Amino acid sequence: MLGLAPVAGRPLRLALLGAHCDDVEIGCGGLVLDLAARGALGEVDVLVLASEPAREAESQAALAAFCAPATPAVRFGGLADGRLPGHWNETKDLLQDWAVACRAADVVLAPSPADAHQDHRLLGELVRTAFRDHLVLHYEIPKWDGDLGSARPSVYWPLTAEQLGRKYALLSEHYPSQRGHDWFREDTFRGLARLRGMECRADYAEAFGCPALVLRLS
Repeated sequence: MLGLAPVAGRPLRLALLGAHCDDVEIGCGGLVLDLAARGALGEVDVLVLASEPAREAESQAALAAFCAPATPAVRFGGLADGRLPGHWNETKDLLQDWAVACRAADVVLAPSPADAHQDHRLLGELVRTAFRDHLVLHYEIPKWDGDLGSARPSVYWPLTAEQLGRKYALLSEHYPSQRGHDWFREDTFRGLARLRGMECRADYAEAFGCPALVLRLS
């Protein structure tokens, strides 16, 4: 088992990429909460491509709560939900510009290139064109499309029941616009986390794909 350790005695710097407001918190919110609670979360840069003002306000509050006491630097692209492939140039430009600003990130977390949702999939495909020398982890998002078997996870972040409960409580508190969706339920997130936990001998876990990993002896 490999561990993720702070670099040179400092907290980890994260770059978090989402297609929509709430993607980051659903996909890797438990990891972020755990790092923050351990005092291991340093600079946090976030880019959300598809957004509109009401959802941006939800996202700002949610990300602040997940990252506390760290303060995330959040950018929004203001592009149309469900239409990112039709805005390929704008998406690519926003991603490249953001990548320059957070080049010092230790870990980049982004949607999966195997995700069935076109917005998620595009970002999953483009992220490594902007972050060629970084550790990139692709998170998963449960949805109606039923795509969770399309990419087998290779990286796990174990979570406790308390951490998972905190993750859902913050999602529910800060995203009232999503509460009416039948997938936006605690048992949805808990069920997936329990399955991933079983796969890594933990109570619960978030799971990720890793396209490339470079090992060095330091």
